Amino acid sequence: MEDKLTRRSFFQMAVASAVVVPFALKAATALAADACPKTAPAGKALGSPTEGMGKSLEYVMDASTSKNPKHKAGDACGSCKFFNQAKADGGYAPCTMMGMKYVTNCGWCKSYSKKA
Repeated sequence: MEDKLTRRSFFQMAVASAVVVPFALKAATALAADACPKTAPAGKALGSPTEGMGKSLEYVMDASTSKNPKHKAGDACGSCKFFNQAKADGGYAPCTMMGMKYVTNCGWCKSYSKKA
């Protein structure tokens, strides 16, 4: 069987691509925005999962690793009302619950409260 590219099949593929590509680009952009930062901002006080408020709030730097039963899939510091997005620096921002220490946007703690 010989496969030919007909005018009709060409336009069908073009229309299908025009519909699919914007969704794929949006998904890729969303995944990049949600990615955990690789390096902490220099000169900022960082929240620690092993010390102080971080330890008492069971803070984790990657929400997907939380073992706390309150954690729900999709919850992360970046969508918390205590995460000060206006002062964000490279995926980190100060957190009210952590004494304004910088936490990662993909972290989580038991004080998580979804932004309204």
